[in-house]
Order: sequence, then structure tokens, then C-alpha cells
Amino acid sequence: MQNFWSLDRNYYEYRYMPPPGLRLALQLSAGCVIVAACAKLRGQRLLPSLRLQVTRACTSATASSSALEGRLYRYRTRPSSLQAFESGPADTRKFCCYVGGLTDGLLACSYVEALAEECAARGWALVQPIMSSSYAGYGTGSLDRDVEELAQLARYLQTERGATAIVLAGHSTGTQDAVHFMSAAPEDVRSLVRAIVLQAPVSDRESATLEGDAAERAAKLKRAEALVAEGKGDTLIDLQYGFVPLTAARYASLNGRGGLDDMFSSDLSDAELAGRLRHLATPGLRTLFVHSLADEYVPPSVDAEALARRFVTAAGGPAFASSLLLPGAKHNLASPDGEAASEFVRAVGVLLSEVA
Repeated sequence: MQNFWSLDRNYYEYRYMPPPGLRLALQLSAGCVIVAACAKLRGQRLLPSLRLQVTRACTSATASSSALEGRLYRYRTRPSSLQAFESGPADTRKFCCYVGGLTDGLLACSYVEALAEECAARGWALVQPIMSSSYAGYGTGSLDRDVEELAQLARYLQTERGATAIVLAGHSTGTQDAVHFMSAAPEDVRSLVRAIVLQAPVSDRESATLEGDAAERAAKLKRAEALVAEGKGDTLIDLQYGFVPLTAARYASLNGRGGLDDMFSSDLSDAELAGRLRHLATPGLRTLFVHSLADEYVPPSVDAEALARRFVTAAGGPAFASSLLLPGAKHNLASPDGEAASEFVRAVGVLLSEVA
């Protein structure tokens, strides 16, 4: 048994127990809710999807307590099993794939249930994949691994479900996955993506400056980059949040200037931003940047509105990209009073209708 502990207020514990039974359990810290799914494994053969109900119960007034019904299935069986939870119409060929940030998994943010309802109303299914980087797995992973697994999900949706359109919706570090997917994934699955939604595209490097000792952080980064240069990037060097092991390569990517994860830092030049985002200026692809103007992970010195304009320009301009600014909103849109989350969900619904 593996136990993954998260500081995210929505999650308390995730447990996975391998065959002969598959049990997926989530406990939400604010309400201690458990979701369980059991299915027998028969060799390497993909089993029919399992119908189940995912429920969130939180004390937060902004969080939904309604159940999210759908289907649980494996989108990869080798070298290890990866699963996805899908809600919405079972006969659709249009899928919105939602990817959370660091420590996230299912129901990453309090608006996910509302987003699922909006997708269903527009004829889209919402898919929440569990990746190797979900929950505490990100510290030993990379954007490259995430993209590889998301490409496997997209190919599964294409071959098994007849997908004709996919939208990638990322939250926090999940936005980096979405951007990297559009440059690194195989062309045949990239061509399925009609839009990407980037909710809370913030800089991990800049957010790290809001806490901790700068000198200690600089020393750790220097060591991490030295290990990467020596070909020892898989060396474990840190325990983030006290429970997530970080490799030198992941630490350098998240905290180093110019690292693979360093896509949204305000100190990047216009040319550097274009180098990271220009590939989004692709015919047939729309990008929506969604910024929380009270994001607790953005330093006060950052002009979020000006940065939003720079992102749109770097991604090809208004013909390809647009931004949504949410005054008073926090990182995960849990405040103020759900208004920001509702506005975000409505904007995504409009986008889905436009790219369908």
C-alpha cells in the first residue's frame, strides 16, 4: 500500500492497493469523504468502464457537495496502470481533459463539479486523468512524462471512444502540462486539440520567493543544477512540503530560470515568453489565459494585468489567444463566494461552443 499525503485543503489521503482488486480511495480533509471503486483485473485486457460516483463534502461554502457520476477506466495498462474518471454524455466524441496542479488529483478545485455540468450541457464529457505525477508523484516526474501520459489518454479517447475534439484545461502547474503538450506531444494527438484553458498560469519560481530562505534556496538550486549537469538529475535532494520527494531535475525545472517549468515568470523578456508560447499560435487552436487577480502564489510586485497582455501577445495575439481577469479571485477560485468560479465556468462553456 502506498499513502500520499497532500496539504491541499480538498484532499487528505489517497490510497492505492494493487491487484487482484482495484480500490481507489480519497478522503477529503474538510469532510472526510471516501470514494471507492473496485474492479477485478483480467490479465492485461482493458475492462469495460466502471460506473461510479465521486463526491466532495467540504465545510467551505464555495465547494459543491453534489455527487459527480461517471465512468472509471484504464487508459493505460503497461508498464503500469493509469486511470481516468469521465463524467457527462457517454456517447459524445468531444472531451475536455482537466489536469490539476502540484499535489492535485481528482476534483482538484471546488469548481470541477460545475465545470462537468457545463461541459455536459454543451455536449462534452469531462475527463480527469490520474497520472504518475498526480498527488505526491510530481516530485520525481517531469513535464515530458506528463505529456507522454496525456498523449496516451488522448490516443485512448481517439481509438476507443472515437474522439474528434479535445480541450485541455489546466490548473496551476497543469497549465504547464497543457502548453508543453502542444509542442511535445505526437502530431496525431495534438491535432485533436481545439483549445487549451490555462487557469492560474503562475510562476513556480516566483511563488517560491514568497516563503523560505533565499540563500538556502539558491544553494539548493545550485546543487540541483550541478547534479543535472553531471547526468544525475534523478538524485533525490529535497522533501517539499515535508512529504514530497523531489529529484534534482524536477527541483531545477520548477525553481531555475529557464527551466522547462519556467513558462510564466514576469521577469522573462518578451522574446523569452514568445519562445515558450509562440507555438500556441496554431490555426484551429484557441488559448484562454485565466488570471486570479488576488492569487496568493503571485508576488505583490507582479502586475498581473500587464502580464496577461504579454501572454496573449506571446501566444500569437488576439487571433489565437485571449485572457480572463478575475478580480479578488484566489489561486483555485474558491473565493470570493464562488463568483470567480462561476465566471470561469461560463467562459469555458462559451469556448467549448465556439470550438465544437
